[in-house]
Amino acid sequence: MKLINYLKAFLYFFIPFIVLLFITTLLYYFNLINNNIMKYLKIIIIILSTFISGFKIGKLSTNKGYLKGIILSLIIIFIFFIISLITKSFKPTTLIYYLIIIITTTLGSILGINKNHHV
Repeated sequence: MKLINYLKAFLYFFIPFIVLLFITTLLYYFNLINNNIMKYLKIIIIILSTFISGFKIGKLSTNKGYLKGIILSLIIIFIFFIISLITKSFKPTTLIYYLIIIITTTLGSILGINKNHHV
């Protein structure tokens, strides 16, 4: 699979992730949402963004969508891991986020490749 397809799928992760994160940060800053809701929104944003990118990589693939989803999720996790090392914010609970990224990206790619073949 071409590297450009992974870049396209990564953009389908990155753009919604940044936009949704910006919106929720603004809402939190102006005290329109509290800390408990913010915790849940962070997880929902990760799930939505990774599922969308997994779905896109699945639609761009011709076979083995689950493998493409795992590769994409490892790319995303690698970037998050580097950022957490730089900011020194790595905690054991971060592994749960990484697991969520792997599961939702893989699920999205499986559904994306199935949607691709039925059209």
